[in-house]
Order: sequence, then C-alpha cells, then structure tokens
Amino acid sequence: MEINSGNSRQIWAWVACLTLVLTCAGCGLLPSNGFGSSNSQIPPQIPAVNPLSCKLLKASAYAYNVNSTGVIQPDADVSKLFGETGEAFGVSSSGNGQTNSDRDAAFIWRSADEVIIAFRGTLPFRTDSQQDSDNQNLIIQDWLNDADFIPQPDPELGLVHRGFKASFDNLWPGIIRQIKAWQAAGKLGPQVKVYITGHSKGGALAMLAALKLRAENILPVTEVLTFAAPRVGGEDFAKKYAAQDIVGYRYENQDDVVPHVPLDKQELQILPLIEKSLGINGNQTGDYVSVGQLRYITTDISIITPADAAAEADLDQTRMAEFGVLLLGNYQDVINTIINAHSIGDMSKSDDSRYYQAVCGAHSGN
Repeated sequence: MEINSGNSRQIWAWVACLTLVLTCAGCGLLPSNGFGSSNSQIPPQIPAVNPLSCKLLKASAYAYNVNSTGVIQPDADVSKLFGETGEAFGVSSSGNGQTNSDRDAAFIWRSADEVIIAFRGTLPFRTDSQQDSDNQNLIIQDWLNDADFIPQPDPELGLVHRGFKASFDNLWPGIIRQIKAWQAAGKLGPQVKVYITGHSKGGALAMLAALKLRAENILPVTEVLTFAAPRVGGEDFAKKYAAQDIVGYRYENQDDVVPHVPLDKQELQILPLIEKSLGINGNQTGDYVSVGQLRYITTDISIITPADAAAEADLDQTRMAEFGVLLLGNYQDVINTIINAHSIGDMSKSDDSRYYQAVCGAHSGN
C-alpha cells in the first residue's frame, strides 16, 4: 500500500505524540484534576460502591495537595474526606536533603486501626499566570524523571524503572521516620491495617513501597490499590512482588495509555513502529510487566476483572487494537479522550471522572 506524504507525516506525528506518553514523559501533560492546592475545600461525602477503593481514590487525589513535609492541618478537613478521625502527614522529597519545593510527595493518614500511604502522581501541566519559572522547571524535571525508564537493579526491589526508583528514594526516609514516630508513640498497634495507593506515577511508587515494607518487615501490607499506574519493573521485580504475597489491585480506564508504559514484550510486538521509535529514545527493552489484579473500567463504567494472565493478555490485545483505532480520529478528540481517561477527578458531587464514577458510585445516582 502506498502512503502519501501527508498521511506519512500524520502517522509519524502520532508516533511522536504516543512515544511521549508511552515513555511517561507525557504523564504530566495529563491533568490530575485532584485537589491541587492547599486552599482546596473537602467535598461532601457520597456513598461508595466500593468503600475501600473509594477511600483510597480520595487519598490518591488528596496527595496532589501535598507540597511540604509536616503535619497537615486542620486534621478535621481530612477526617471529613475519609469519614473518620485521624492524623494527616505530608512528605515532600525529604529523603536526600531536598527542599520542600522539590518534585516528589506523599500523603500519610493514620486512624484508629489503619495507615494509608498515598503517593502523588506527576505534577500536572499548568498555564496560569501564577506559575513561575521555578515551578515550570520543577514540572519539567518531573516529566524527565518519568521518562528515565532505563532499568536499575536493587537488591530488594529487583530490576526497576530508574526514574521511579529515584522518586521513591527521595520520599522513603521521610515516610519511614513518620511511621516510626507513630510506632514509638504507641499509635500503631500490631493489628494495624496498611493500605498503599497512588494515581499515575504515584501508583508505581506505591508498588515499590509495598515491596519495601514487606522486604524489611517494617509494617504489614494489607492491600495495594493503584489508579492509572504505569509499570515499574520487570520479571525480577514481579517475582519478588509475588513472593511477598502482596494483595494488589490496579484500576485502569479504557483509552488510558499510561498503564501500558513502559511497553511490555507483547505490546512491542503489536506496535513495531512504536518499538522502532522508542529505540531512538532509550532502547526500551520490553522487559516491563504489570503486577496485581487488573480491574478494567470501560467507557460505560463497567468493571472487568480478567480471570487469569491469559485472559488479561487477550484483553491487552483488544485494548491496543482499540487504541489504534482511536488514534485515527481527530487530533483534539484523541487528546481529550486520553486526558479524560487518565483523570483522577476532584471527588466532588459533580465529578464525572470514570474512576470516581466506578468506585464511589456517583453513576448509580447515590
């Protein structure tokens, strides 16, 4: 088949655009639509279809509000968000002596019988006049961190995404200090339930945190639940993750490309043009794999849970084929579709994001 120069340019334009997203350098281009600022108000409660998933989704959204290390005040606002009393703490890039304005952050919540650790995703792109050059540089650093997918070995984690590991290393010491402070104060009993979560890049960091907690026997890990998370490691990481018997679930929306990055072996075979393009930008190996039980949210808010790895592989092929069809559409429509699919929403009554609709029950009229 002959391809004219106009079509050829369009194809390569899409390849360039998709490559940006597939390397996760584009994650920051996809707005979080989370709380986003310290002045955000906590929305009223709405009954949840899945109360735990809804709670962890709210924690993942609130993590975008964290930009400094220390106690988050007032606790009452966060208590209203979760419907329970407790303590809220923020950690911002404190592990390597970085300043509070640096790129990585996490939110920790402690209530009577549980701890939630929620990692912030990639800083969203902003165009408002208040965005100064320092913050713009910080966002660029965050995108470059996402795109640094060269595998790096770690004795406890296995072979993992170098950029994500750097972000995790920035935050982990500050998180552990607060956990140990609560333990020393007698606030964390032996029956404490520990949930780890995050949206987008934050979901990748959540998986690293779960394995680290288990490997170092710091706290039990009750469950890991992620939203729109990219892949974080290869077969070695997956084996270590499975060996620790971590209960994990990952919510992924139809038409969201971020959970496919970095590409696995099957996807590289399906998309040889993308493989060639990625080879120019870092030689993506295809060794990355997904971990945890998939909960796939369709455009009609149905949730599909594949029964086994073979069923998930079949679904993955279908997803990539659907995404290929999507790319043939109008450029702006495609961008809007991808952004909406990746959005975590704002947790308000009017929130029409698919994650919120699916797990918090707004679509059912609650």
